[in-house]
Amino acid sequence: MNLDRREGYIPGHSAAVCELSLAIARELELPEDELPGLALGALLHDIGKVFIQTRLLSKSGPLAPVEAETIRLHTVLGETFLKPTIDDATVLAVVRSHHERWDGNGYPDRLGGYAIPRPARIVSAADAFIAMRETRPYRRALALDEVVDELQRSAPTQFDSSCVSALLESVA
Repeated sequence: MNLDRREGYIPGHSAAVCELSLAIARELELPEDELPGLALGALLHDIGKVFIQTRLLSKSGPLAPVEAETIRLHTVLGETFLKPTIDDATVLAVVRSHHERWDGNGYPDRLGGYAIPRPARIVSAADAFIAMRETRPYRRALALDEVVDELQRSAPTQFDSSCVSALLESVA
C-alpha cells in the first residue's frame, strides 16, 4: 500500500522526509552505519496512519479533540504494526517518537531533550519542514522564508536546535 497515495494530499511526502533526514544526518556527521535505519524509519514514519480513517487524515476543518487524539495514535500503531517484522531499534524509535518535542510536550511518551532518540529528532525536523512546504486541506503551503522563520521560532521548544541548524544548512 502506498501511504502517500492513501492520504491523497501528500504525494511523495515520505520520500521527501527521508531525503531531507539523510541530508540533516550527514550535516550532523552521523556515522554511515546509522543511515540505513534512519532512512527506513523516515520512509515509514507515518505507517500507523494506515489504521486511521481517511476522512480524519483529509479533514479540511479543525479536528475535534477525540479526532486529534485518534490521529496521534498513528505513532504507537505504526510501531506496533512494524515490531513483529522489523528488528531495527532505530526504525521503531523514529516511527514511535517523531512527534516528541524538545520541551517534553509531544507524544506519545512526552519525552524531551536528549531522551528523544536522535534519529527521531532528525525526522521530526525534516517532517515539519516538508509538511509546511506542502498544501494541506486545512492550509496553504508556506513559502521557504515562512518555514525558516517558523522552524527558528520553534527550535527551542519543539525541535532539537542542532537538527534545525543542520536542516537549514542542508536547504540553503
